[in-house]
Amino acid sequence: MEKPGVEARVAELEATVAKLGALARETADVREIQEVQYRYLDSLMAMEWDECAECFATDALVDVYLHEPVRGKEKIRRWFKEELSLTHHGHEGDVCVHPIITVNGDTAKGDWILYLMYSYKRTGQSMFWVQGQYDNDYVRENGRWKIAVMRWKELIGLPGGGPPTGLW
Repeated sequence: MEKPGVEARVAELEATVAKLGALARETADVREIQEVQYRYLDSLMAMEWDECAECFATDALVDVYLHEPVRGKEKIRRWFKEELSLTHHGHEGDVCVHPIITVNGDTAKGDWILYLMYSYKRTGQSMFWVQGQYDNDYVRENGRWKIAVMRWKELIGLPGGGPPTGLW
């Protein structure tokens, strides 16, 4: 004969297991979103433009400071190679901090602060720092998190905006 309350205790434990399962899924999602963001930044600093593009969803949108918006992974790939490569020379340093990530099923939102150090290529000497903010949307595409919308704006930079030209 069962003791009174066993069914209630089993139901309580099942509910706890379900909550912990959902928390584990969300934690894993947040970690994968952080990894795709860091993989993107590592590729950006290394000027690995194809790897940068692979961090984006098929129909992604890039809308960043001083550039016209670009939609679609293949157009984004060309944009990295033909336009962004003019202001990123592979000798910058970056620190991406303060991620605030919220997950809602197969979509997510992530805000980040990026500190970007530009250096003089010939000597490697640090010239100036820029602070900017990423306001990104993410989507799970084919079981993997990808950047769906990347918005970046400069918060603190050089007077006149944008990096100087002709340094490298």
